Amino acid sequence: MNLLSRAAATAVLALVVTGPALSADAAGNHFKTLSTTAGGKIQACKVATTDADPWKVKLRVDASQATTRVNGTAWVTKKGDNTGQKWKSGWVTKGHVSGIGTVKLPRGKAFTLNAGIGADNMGNGGSFAAADLRGC
Repeated sequence: MNLLSRAAATAVLALVVTGPALSADAAGNHFKTLSTTAGGKIQACKVATTDADPWKVKLRVDASQATTRVNGTAWVTKKGDNTGQKWKSGWVTKGHVSGIGTVKLPRGKAFTLNAGIGADNMGNGGSFAAADLRGC
């Protein structure tokens, strides 16, 4: 085997081994898992629009390790009252990842991101401040 063939074979092997790891955040987003159930995860990250405007929160459901179908939901509250900012993933079959949805999370301690993940007979979730989310 010549040197060029070995280099090509090594490059292909490197892609096969690292390919799945690269696809986890293929769009450059660095999602944080907020809650899990049945092996599925609801994940989020935030993007600053300006120094004063609301955060743009990106959300997805990762069912790649789920044991059943799962769905995710997120909504924003101000001092416990719903602001109308909401997102729902719909059902995500096991082995798949949902598309990315967004909500706007205004700045300030009065605002909270609430996120949950559910399966047919169970669910889990929590409330999160902007500071709890990592940047995309």
